[in-house]
Amino acid sequence: MWRRSFSSSTATATATATLKGKKWDALIIGGGHNGLTAAAYLARGGLSVAVLERRHVIGGAAVTEELIPGFKFSRCSYLQSLLRPSVIKELELGKHGLKLLKRNPSSFTPCLDGRYLLLGPDKQLNHSEISKFSLADAEAYPRSLCFLPLCCIILLYIRQNNSHSYGQNLDTVSYMLSSIVLI
Repeated sequence: MWRRSFSSSTATATATATLKGKKWDALIIGGGHNGLTAAAYLARGGLSVAVLERRHVIGGAAVTEELIPGFKFSRCSYLQSLLRPSVIKELELGKHGLKLLKRNPSSFTPCLDGRYLLLGPDKQLNHSEISKFSLADAEAYPRSLCFLPLCCIILLYIRQNNSHSYGQNLDTVSYMLSSIVLI
């Protein structure tokens, strides 16, 4: 199997010796944000934890990297909003350097024909940008945004509900959806 190495052979040998020289209570494969979160909770619970990551950087989708000199790219860092506030608080991530930044603009979509779509918090700019592609879509866009908070509430309910009854969850979600009045 081909493997790339971003560190010296000495550093790799030292890391390998350290891993082999200790008995671990838990071994996490993958140093993405989910693996790191799991490792932090396990370590907080008193277990000795090792995290293995094949890349030269940890963080997974939460990483921003300079792929082209002078230009930084987010792998999926914008998905930080999926990180539960309880995790941020419990693991004291702010004390460890976590900084959540507002995205403005929130979206840039280049097209092959040279056009682009730039979206953000400015409603007039969004209308103008979407109108470059479709006036009907530009008019409908604000109405679609009104629907999003309800979708978030429903998804949060599903995610936080500990019930193993699929039918019960489906009934509750169906009830929530039946209360929607589209403009």
